[in-house]
Formats: sequence, C-alpha cells, structure tokens
Amino acid sequence: METIRPEAVADGQAPLSSVEVVSKVILPDSSNSTFFKNAGLATYSLKTPSAAEQALPTIHEEFVEIRKRSEAAEEALARTQQLYEDMKKRQEENNLVLQRIL
Repeated sequence: METIRPEAVADGQAPLSSVEVVSKVILPDSSNSTFFKNAGLATYSLKTPSAAEQALPTIHEEFVEIRKRSEAAEEALARTQQLYEDMKKRQEENNLVLQRIL
C-alpha cells in the first residue's frame, strides 16, 4: 500500500490542511493514488471502454436469463422428485394390498 510522506514546508508557508491532504490521496486521476484501487472502487476515466467492458451488459443479461432458466429447472426437478415419492408410496401401498389378497 502506498503511503503519503509529508512534504517539506518552505519558510513562511503553512502546512497542508487535512482537506488538502485527503484530496491529494483520493484524487481519482492522480498517477500515484491507489486509494480507489485499494478500496475496490471504480474511478471515472475518460478512456474509451475496451471491448470486454462494452460486452459486460450483454453478458450480465445472459447471466440473468441463465439464472432464471436454472431456477425453473430446479423447480421442475423438485416437482418431479415429489411426484416420484408419491408414486413410490402408492406402489408400496398397492403391494401391501396385493400381499393381503394373495
């Protein structure tokens, strides 16, 4: 992590205020500032987004659609498992009835 070192203050000049120090640290376009990167925050940039960055919204939409399909498939599987258990129970009951008859 980068540290800010105090700069020498010329005679007759006031040291930087806390606000000035903080503004230097969090200035997003500063070449030596790592505050936003370390905090995991995006910084505003004038550069053109890369092809990958431009594709992100589309990829996100596809992800959401796949998640919906996955949830629907899981619900269908749960219903199928319940039907199977119900049929298995009925089969066991039918087997008991047949054993009594025979």
